[in-house]
Amino acid sequence: MNEILKDALYTKKPLKFKENGKYKILMISDIHGGKCYNAADTVRDIDALVETEKPDLVIMGGDIAGPGYIHVETEEDLRNVLDGITSPMEKRNIPWAHVYGNHDDNFGLENAVQQKIYETYPNCVSKAGPEDLGATGNYFLPIYDSKGEKIVFGVYGLDSHRGVEAYEKFFGIKEKYNYYHAGANTSGNYDGAHFDQVMWYYNTSKEIEKYNGAKVPSLMYMHIPTPEHALVASHKNKTDFSGYHLEDIACNVVNFGLFGACLQRGDVRGIFCGHEHENNFCGTYCGIKLGYDGHMSYHACHNDEVRGGRVFEIDISDPYTLNTYLVKSKDAVKKLCK
Repeated sequence: MNEILKDALYTKKPLKFKENGKYKILMISDIHGGKCYNAADTVRDIDALVETEKPDLVIMGGDIAGPGYIHVETEEDLRNVLDGITSPMEKRNIPWAHVYGNHDDNFGLENAVQQKIYETYPNCVSKAGPEDLGATGNYFLPIYDSKGEKIVFGVYGLDSHRGVEAYEKFFGIKEKYNYYHAGANTSGNYDGAHFDQVMWYYNTSKEIEKYNGAKVPSLMYMHIPTPEHALVASHKNKTDFSGYHLEDIACNVVNFGLFGACLQRGDVRGIFCGHEHENNFCGTYCGIKLGYDGHMSYHACHNDEVRGGRVFEIDISDPYTLNTYLVKSKDAVKKLCK
């Protein structure tokens, strides 16, 4: 077994469909935790979402740490945040995973160092991924049938890096470049999954297909959206659009071809992100669902209509159909209070 396949198949805890052939994933992001964050309400909300939705897996789409006076600076700071926000999963023995956002290491605690702390939690199934990709947290999570015999579905997690200010250093470019937005409804100068990560996904996908005897339909998640997310927002009447689009799409300004690779491989059924706190929508472009999971922060955004997450439901009888809907924190809390 080669290293690509060995890394892809490993999980600290086995992920399996329930005996009724169902599997549910809850995605949340943009918690922006750290010193002085609103831990009580944040943990309450996550607990309410987990209790009402009863997911089989929880994925956190980056910016778990805050960008400003609320932030994570030391290992102790990170543990204090993780002890709270992962407790809804840990006490229920629910596997959870994460990717990094553009703010998680803003105060010097490198993601590679953070990864070792994350992995100390019993139900964390995130993986650091290949070191030669120059990023932390690129991995595949195989989800097997209820007997644990065949891979039915998968989850790809990708590190989408930060902003273009790091491009010159990362790629060894000495001159300063100008970067431009992808078009209508876009803003910001953000990075995304690089070409080596695209190749890693492509090769991993091929190896998994060879091992499994068939392509494995999958969900892909990261923090920063792709330029194709902006296309969905610009063509709502043609993309089966639903949900909230309340701010510009802050996608990567250099397109490294991730969406095209997913389209060619034909296994990724959805690409979902965090990053923009007031967007929580879903649309379909070229047969792939693209969207967001809202936010969980009480500091970086105050819009209760998009505070919450997104649920994905997969049925073993048709794993290529990815059913998804948004869930609001306020509704989950209210439901538990009845």
